[in-house]
Amino acid sequence: MGKWKRILAFLLSLCCAPSLSGCLFRSGEELYALPRQPQELYELQKAIDALMTPGTVCLAPTAGANRQPIQLADLDGDGLDEAIVFLKTGGDMPLKTCILDQAEDGLACIATIEGDGTGFATAEYAQIDGKPGLEIILGRQVNDQVLQSMSVYALREGRAVELMSASYSAYTTCDLNNDGNTDLFLIRLNAEEGGGVAEYYRYTGEQIEREPEASMSLGAGAVKRILTGKVAGGVPAVFVASLYGEDSIVTDIFALRGKSFLNITTAGAAGTSAGTVRNYYVYGTDIDRDGVIELPQPIQLPSRGGAEDAYWIIEWYKMDLYGRCTRETTTYHNYSGGWYVTLPDEWSDTLTISRSAEVSGVRGYVFSHWHGAEREPEEIFTIYPFTGEGRDALATGDGRFLLKGKGDVSYAASLGTAAEAENLTPETLKEMFNFIWVDWNTGEV
Repeated sequence: MGKWKRILAFLLSLCCAPSLSGCLFRSGEELYALPRQPQELYELQKAIDALMTPGTVCLAPTAGANRQPIQLADLDGDGLDEAIVFLKTGGDMPLKTCILDQAEDGLACIATIEGDGTGFATAEYAQIDGKPGLEIILGRQVNDQVLQSMSVYALREGRAVELMSASYSAYTTCDLNNDGNTDLFLIRLNAEEGGGVAEYYRYTGEQIEREPEASMSLGAGAVKRILTGKVAGGVPAVFVASLYGEDSIVTDIFALRGKSFLNITTAGAAGTSAGTVRNYYVYGTDIDRDGVIELPQPIQLPSRGGAEDAYWIIEWYKMDLYGRCTRETTTYHNYSGGWYVTLPDEWSDTLTISRSAEVSGVRGYVFSHWHGAEREPEEIFTIYPFTGEGRDALATGDGRFLLKGKGDVSYAASLGTAAEAENLTPETLKEMFNFIWVDWNTGEV
């Protein structure tokens, strides 16, 4: 069904138009008003019209990467895509997922998945059972509560077969056992008491089975982000960052140790992974791009102006399967500017950051050696963000040098007179300066 990709791209562009509703077109008159389209378009329109009984509407998933009312995936493994249409009707099972494929007399619905709920939350397609074709991972919003319903379906011999079903608060796909198939990782929160459990599902050769659940940290609240990656040693893991109290984040890390699924961060009777609780909204990421996720620990720097003028650096730690941490690197992140600087670890105890005097309408960020509240800090280097016309000229004036440019901003730096500056050159500072990946600080799952 590869020829339908071109047609579907056209149809989805129409669906996105504010003036249009429904799956495709609202009436025959609207259809005839369009320029003549290939025969495949009319076949698809006809097949969808057959599904649109009175009271039926298209209802696209509201979250995830696939948010179209019509989607494409190769569900039977023949190398050609089927079309998947998401609908809402009346009755006890109002959510319908219809799979369209070529039949003898044209395009037709070959299988329908019915479900309860108020809407589709997510729709994903993945290789789960190792057999030809992708499985459908379908999330449904059951009501206005946190828990949602997930089911996995496989298209087998022209029928949609349910492989598993579970309730969840948040989920992601992963491959914790490194077998090349997609596994499922679900979080179920305890809204009343806090905390919750993680569930791990994998295909065992005959069916999808659930491993014994693992507990989240006590007191963990709403999930802010789920990230798949690796811990030290290259072992696959899932990193779950949740609210902890009013202004903190706790990160739980789930992995297979041997054949056991467990939370490698929980320790002690309280069960709280205190080593990853942070009073700063920064999330784990592969900061040094070595394939392993590092966890951040913000450290407040001393300041002559007191806490109101204080800045923070971040020490990044790797964790192994046994919960042992090793410091990997240290950074200062300027989220409002979208940049960060890697710093020597030995600076952590002697660094302070402040704002510079105004230079051509710009105030820089001064990194200095801290000698205590009674002495003036010694400048190591200063970073300036120049904008507007002539910004590159300003970036290279008065002893400054250009670091990098992004959009309409040219970032420049100058070296100070502190002892630490003697080991720096423009080239090394350019290597220390980086831009922040946009999704690092979104706070979204």
